[in-house]
Amino acid sequence: MRRKTCMINLALDSSVLVKWFKAGEEFEREALRLREGILSSAVEVQTCELALLEVCRGLVKAGYPVHKIDEAYLALKEMSEFGFLTLVPVSALKDKAKELLVKLNLYVADAMNLAVAVTGHLNLLTEDKHLFKQEVKDLFHEEGLKIIRLKDISSVL
Repeated sequence: MRRKTCMINLALDSSVLVKWFKAGEEFEREALRLREGILSSAVEVQTCELALLEVCRGLVKAGYPVHKIDEAYLALKEMSEFGFLTLVPVSALKDKAKELLVKLNLYVADAMNLAVAVTGHLNLLTEDKHLFKQEVKDLFHEEGLKIIRLKDISSVL
């Protein structure tokens, strides 16, 4: 395990993680800068354990070859095993996620990502447009949290 010396703690979702592996994505440079911050222990991040599979699904939909998908999955898995990426178990999130999906009419994966942020009292870094809805922003404001986009990450890093 690595020594915890970070100053910034965030929740993030697969819409950010996938940009580490899909060349040419909007805000790719910002996403890669974030990854460097994580690997240098300047930033600590948490995500739902399902995010690894969501990244794989995104790469499948984009037509990536199986070996590239396998490499991405392994890289994220190793980041978790070495303590650079905290994967929050579904079992720890399901009650809050259920509450959020009913209240905000969200997809399960989106509710899980919000649950990581809310239960961990973390700002959420995302590029998922479903999470930019005013109702979601209002909920985060009530919780004293923010939803951050990659284009705004320089103000956090």
